Amino acid sequence: MKKKIFISCLVSLSLLTSISAQTSTSKWQSTPISIDGDGDDWGSLPRFFNSEANVKYEFRNDAQNLYIILKSADRATQMQLMMAGFNVKLKVKTSPPTKVGIIFPAMKMGEMPPMTNNQQGKTEKLEDKTTTSPEFMPKDTAILDGFAYSKGKITSKNDDNESICFAKSKANHEQTTYEIRIPLREIYGKEYALESVSSTPLQLQVNINELSQKNKKGAKGQMGRGGRSGGGPGGMGGGGMGGGEMGGGGPGGDMGGGGMPGGGGDMPEGEMGSETQAEGSNSLSMNRKSFSIEFKLSIKQ
Repeated sequence: MKKKIFISCLVSLSLLTSISAQTSTSKWQSTPISIDGDGDDWGSLPRFFNSEANVKYEFRNDAQNLYIILKSADRATQMQLMMAGFNVKLKVKTSPPTKVGIIFPAMKMGEMPPMTNNQQGKTEKLEDKTTTSPEFMPKDTAILDGFAYSKGKITSKNDDNESICFAKSKANHEQTTYEIRIPLREIYGKEYALESVSSTPLQLQVNINELSQKNKKGAKGQMGRGGRSGGGPGGMGGGGMGGGEMGGGGPGGDMGGGGMPGGGGDMPEGEMGSETQAEGSNSLSMNRKSFSIEFKLSIKQ
């Protein structure tokens, strides 16, 4: 009798686990999204909000591309994204899984502002206020890992419609926004059929690196004024992603199924009532943050 009760409890627990790990669905994007860091093409606010990381996010697709957006109005999170770096990973849940990722490195500490010639022909440093102007901002850089055709480093100046591209909002925006476009052929190969690949879930994971004590000192001086986009090496800790499991606990660990490493809850559309309070708290927590979600691609109806 006790054995039957034990088995019943296990079955109930299994059912509850499967319900809590439901797979989301990507929204169909009828017109291409312009990757400019503005975010206006997305219409409404991103559907999901991770309270632990203070990041809103969403994903959409059309027949050729997967689009991802990340947004944060929290000043501490903005500084952590820029000065510690972060990475975006995708895992196709096949056997064996396909794993790809984009690494956004940390800003170089001690990076000098751009130089300009004054009227007397002397070279001098620009004042901090000029670094918010787009023409003086250094190119943002990302590092690609595991994709079928695109390799190595890319910059936000890449506007090739056939390749991976990204853009970051300008430094004087209140919201820090990252937009990413990934051609589906980079994940599934040239001969993919959307009807076929849409039946297999993907897992999206975002890992924001811990801000080191050294970088925290630099961040204190930046808090409260527009930051400057980064572009130097560094960023992701550990040994990177090449060939390794895509990490929940760290850049080299295995991606956990669905759920939320780190304890912050994800709220889908219609459940963002506490968003304003969470983002307005401006928490100074600079520990590593990680969140993930499982979803399937949409098929045009």
